[in-house]
Amino acid sequence: MKRPNPRSRRTFLRIGGVAAAAGILAGCTEGGGDPGETDRDDERESEEDEQADPPEDDWDEEWDDVETIEFDASEDGWVGRRPSVIEDIENPDIALYEGSEYEFLWTNRDGSNHNFAIWDEDGPAEATSFVEEEGETTSLTVEATEEMEIYLCEAHEDDMVGSIEVRSE
Repeated sequence: MKRPNPRSRRTFLRIGGVAAAAGILAGCTEGGGDPGETDRDDERESEEDEQADPPEDDWDEEWDDVETIEFDASEDGWVGRRPSVIEDIENPDIALYEGSEYEFLWTNRDGSNHNFAIWDEDGPAEATSFVEEEGETTSLTVEATEEMEIYLCEAHEDDMVGSIEVRSE
């Protein structure tokens, strides 16, 4: 007995498998780079390089009298509000002076669960509690230490993270 539809499930799966294999092979031969290296790795390195340098020539002077740093929080990232050097910048690098006290104010802008944490090389050093209510503002006051490396949201650490540069006066 002949099947009414010549495109059986087996034929469909076979065609799909061949197409997937061709796509994998095409990706392996493209670029000739290290097989473990991906375009995403290159993109991430490029983003890190851009963030590693201060954004403006007067960047150093902008941090001299800062006592309060403000952010808006959403799953897309931290958006700087104050001081002006970080205004509207996503996940901006910040500069702190060792021994100085800073207040970090942040507002939940999307109603997702967020916190603000400062990490050193060993992990969390300081953190706020998690906040889920949209529009709620929370603060954290810390004394800058040379061990501080990054600030982040511990629920979204891949997308909500920025570098901390600690300077001596």
